[in-house]
Amino acid sequence: MVKRVEKTLVASGVMNENYEPGTVRPRNKTMERLLHAFVVNRSYSEEEFYEYVAVSLVRKNWTAFMKMSLFFASVFVLLWIGIRLYVMYFLSISGVVALGMFAGMYLSPILGLLTGILAPGWKKYPLILLNLGLLIFLNYSLV
Repeated sequence: MVKRVEKTLVASGVMNENYEPGTVRPRNKTMERLLHAFVVNRSYSEEEFYEYVAVSLVRKNWTAFMKMSLFFASVFVLLWIGIRLYVMYFLSISGVVALGMFAGMYLSPILGLLTGILAPGWKKYPLILLNLGLLIFLNYSLV
């Protein structure tokens, strides 16, 4: 599959045969990432080259899961603070606003937990603990 991508990049003129950027600029961000993966890993031998290209492409995608998990944790914190401030000033919360905020409070740690499981290496364990802690905190803070 990586060889097919290489042939496509060379045929379109984005990359030369010797793994240097070609005369044509990449049309989108995906092609830029593919070109960058080939150019950075060109110093490896033939049998290791394609493996390193594939690993460098996947590594960037895995870090997105870590960022998404932290995003969901921050959404939970913002919703929790928002509910506390709203109730403090208006003494109650009801209706569609309450339904949306409470659904977001329950869904954000669950989605954060699911995306944290997909994070790379040792980083998944603190993310899992963080989101499990937020779920436990949610259950005890509403009592």
